[in-house]
Amino acid sequence: MNIYKSLLAFVFCSLLTVTSYAQNNNFTVKGKVTGNTGKALELATIVLNDALSTYTDKNGTYVLHNVPAGTYEWHVLYVGYETAKGTLTVKEGTANPLELNVTLRELGLALKDVTVTANQVQMGSKSQIDQEAIRHIQPKSLSDLLQLVPGNLTENPDLNKLSQAHIREIEENDNNAMGTSIVMDGTPLSNDANLQAIAVTRSGASSSSSADGMGGQTTAGRGTDLRTVSPGNVESVEVIRGIPSVEYGNLTSGVVIVKTKSGYTPWEAKVQVDPFSKLVYAGKGFTLNDGSAINFSVDWSQSWGDTRLHYLGYERITGSAGYSNQWGPFSMNVRTSFYSNINNRKHDAQMEDLEMTYKNKNIGGRLFVNGDYKPENAFITKLQYNLSAQMSMTKDEHRDYVYSPDPVITNTRKSGTQIAQFNRAQYFSEYEIDGKPINLYAQLQASKYISLNDVSNMNFKLGAEYTMDANNGKGFTYDIATPPQAQGSQRMRPRAYDDIPALNTLSIFASDRAKLGLGPMAATIEGGVRFTNLFLDEDKSGGRSHITVWEPRLNATLNILNKKNNNLFDDLSVTGGFGISNKMPTLLYLYPEPAYYDYPSLAKYSDIASDRLALITTDVIENTQNPDLKPTNTRKWEIGFNFRIGRTKGFVTYFNERHRHEFGFQGQLYLMDCPKYDVPATATDLVWDAQS
Repeated sequence: MNIYKSLLAFVFCSLLTVTSYAQNNNFTVKGKVTGNTGKALELATIVLNDALSTYTDKNGTYVLHNVPAGTYEWHVLYVGYETAKGTLTVKEGTANPLELNVTLRELGLALKDVTVTANQVQMGSKSQIDQEAIRHIQPKSLSDLLQLVPGNLTENPDLNKLSQAHIREIEENDNNAMGTSIVMDGTPLSNDANLQAIAVTRSGASSSSSADGMGGQTTAGRGTDLRTVSPGNVESVEVIRGIPSVEYGNLTSGVVIVKTKSGYTPWEAKVQVDPFSKLVYAGKGFTLNDGSAINFSVDWSQSWGDTRLHYLGYERITGSAGYSNQWGPFSMNVRTSFYSNINNRKHDAQMEDLEMTYKNKNIGGRLFVNGDYKPENAFITKLQYNLSAQMSMTKDEHRDYVYSPDPVITNTRKSGTQIAQFNRAQYFSEYEIDGKPINLYAQLQASKYISLNDVSNMNFKLGAEYTMDANNGKGFTYDIATPPQAQGSQRMRPRAYDDIPALNTLSIFASDRAKLGLGPMAATIEGGVRFTNLFLDEDKSGGRSHITVWEPRLNATLNILNKKNNNLFDDLSVTGGFGISNKMPTLLYLYPEPAYYDYPSLAKYSDIASDRLALITTDVIENTQNPDLKPTNTRKWEIGFNFRIGRTKGFVTYFNERHRHEFGFQGQLYLMDCPKYDVPATATDLVWDAQS
């Protein structure tokens, strides 16, 4: 508990500093951002110390009010241009307003120095993938970009198989992928309401009753499918492998932060063709007369796992449109996107006799609205908001040949012995898994930046977050007379999804990032605490009404050597951190369907209807949920050092991660009483009296 108390004390003291510190000497910084051709760049982003920020107007000019005295590291970003960086000092005697004009150099494949791996961020285990690297590797999906992160394996691009984010893992692991949060334009992509499973209590997260390959295309019980994000519209990617800020929650492995293109961009077109796939992409951003900007992109891809079997294929279509504007201290970005992922096993000359078809579809849309409000002469520096709605239509369609079916079948949902029906000797079985996951998300975050002196500052954040996940799909359906292959006493039943309770989650977080000057050295400390409460349906979750977790996290960097105090090292820093994070259980694990066990008690068949009788004994286990199910819990700590000598950089990190309560499915021995009846072979006019 000492870490909890220490971090709470750190945040509380920071809050006292915020409420008591008086800032009387505020300045104004203004200027103009242009390209290397002299063209004014509209909606460029200007950031000071990763805390104060604004955008340029249609003339390329900007104004930053209420800038406290101090030394700032600034950077200017614009889509399609190199990021400019520098240092700015604001103090007594400085011109007010202070002018800072910046010229950006346009990106191109002919740049002299291009980094085609992820750049290490100095504080914590973070990697930044910029536009230069994205252009050079020509990715087909977001997972191709993650191969640039240290520790990830390099593989041939393959759109035919499910694409998951794995951080600090060599072998694929569903819990690792589920515990990786994919954050796009400030909003996490949710997969918590995905229920594409044929029968959870029987087959776990599998969506197929046969070895047709379609079961590996669904993401129930896994992470977000990265193929739904077009890499052509990605501006940058940041991967947090270590300890993330407390503003990120519902995760264990790490965070992948995706920033899409916004504002003006020139026409971009890309065509990729190889023996296994085709890809076409086009995108463009426009500026309007009122200073706003719109942009769009479209993407089409087709892929085959085996060029000899083109009927086994994958097809993707994505499209997005965005709008950005700024009205004085208020900014807003609106982005909508559409995606269609389809895996087909179509009719083929070799399969016409069997007439088997399999299809997996994932079609959806996303709407993101985010921005900030920077009031003048107010208690807070910036108020940020993120709103989103995500919905998808997921469907698995199977037409399979059942060559060895169960001889006696029933569709009863009650325990006991009852009349059943004889099954066909062989037949085609058609079933669907129809899901409609819905996610609503809202986050509000207030920050206060304080300059303590010329080299020391603090940035305090306080925020709240709400998430809702539900699934309104038809669920698992099939013709009762032709059920899917079961093979065993545990059978399946149709199940609707719209009666499954929604997940409602509320989180509150507070953090402070302090940069302190220590003579010739400098220290940066970021600590915070996150509180999360998941609300449960008490009647359907084993009597529980909620799950609550606390998550303290801390990162620190001590810069020991720099250009000011030695002639060898441009930078030598020691880093370290500790953090606790949790991934809440998803709908798949919280609300499984009942388990059904069917045992044939009598099977007397005759061509004469009155002389044949089938009886089956059914046991129904209604309460299959785990009342002791806990969130997956991860405790991380790491320590390392970074150095830079001229153009040589090095990063060494030792980390320790312990994962507990990971999700999964495990069978249990179940004993049931199964009466067995027999009748003479010559018996006729058979009747079952359930009361006798």
